[in-house]
Amino acid sequence: MKINTNYFGELEVDENEILEFEKGMLGFEELKKFVIIKDSEIFIEWLQSIEDTTSFAIMDPFVADNNYSFELPEKIMKQLDIIDKEDVMIRTVVIIPEDITKIRTNLQAPIVINAKLKKAMQIILDDSYPIRYEFYDKAGV
Repeated sequence: MKINTNYFGELEVDENEILEFEKGMLGFEELKKFVIIKDSEIFIEWLQSIEDTTSFAIMDPFVADNNYSFELPEKIMKQLDIIDKEDVMIRTVVIIPEDITKIRTNLQAPIVINAKLKKAMQIILDDSYPIRYEFYDKAGV
C-alpha cells in the first residue's frame, strides 16, 4: 500500500504493519491508523498516519531514561488484548527543536503497542513523569 508523507514523500508500507489506535492519538483522535517508520542510523522513529500526512517523532523512552518504568494498568492490557508482556512495545512522542540540545520526550503519555496484534493506545500516567523530559545529555545524542 502506498501512503503520502511530509518527510519521506510517497512510501510503500506493509499493510500487516499498520497499527490500529481505537481512540487515536491525544489531540488527533480522528486518526486511527499508523505505521512506524524506522531510521537505522538514529534512535528516532516516525509514527506516520496512513490517513493523512500527520506524523510524530517517537522513540524508545528507555534510551532517554533507563530508569523509566510504570505498571501497565490491567484495563489497558484488556483494551489492547495483551496476554504476554513480551508483546508490549512502549514509545514516547519526541519534540525536536531547532536547538537540538533541548530535545525532549513526553514520559507522561507513552504509546503502548501490542506488537503482536498491532493494537495501540496513547495513555496518560498517574506517575510523576514529566511531559517535557530533556534528555540530550542523558542519551548521548
